[in-house]
Amino acid sequence: MQTSIRELKAHLSEYIRQVEAGETVTVSIHNRPVAQIVPIKQQADLSELAKQPGISWSGGKPNGLPKGEALPEGVGLADWVIEDRR
Repeated sequence: MQTSIRELKAHLSEYIRQVEAGETVTVSIHNRPVAQIVPIKQQADLSELAKQPGISWSGGKPNGLPKGEALPEGVGLADWVIEDRR
């Protein structure tokens, strides 16, 4: 479904109800599409995710890294991150 920005502003509640029902609304300015309003996908709960092949979870928190890294002395955090990404 496509609408102009003017029409969208005039009937926003109606368009939101349609999006809530699963429709995607494309918004155009001067007949040029510029945005889409899409329904939010419902998040699967953990039991549904655990049923997926190859996924397992013991129910606990992850352990994380065995030993964290320390910021080298005299190096800024941004510089350290940039260097780590190379």
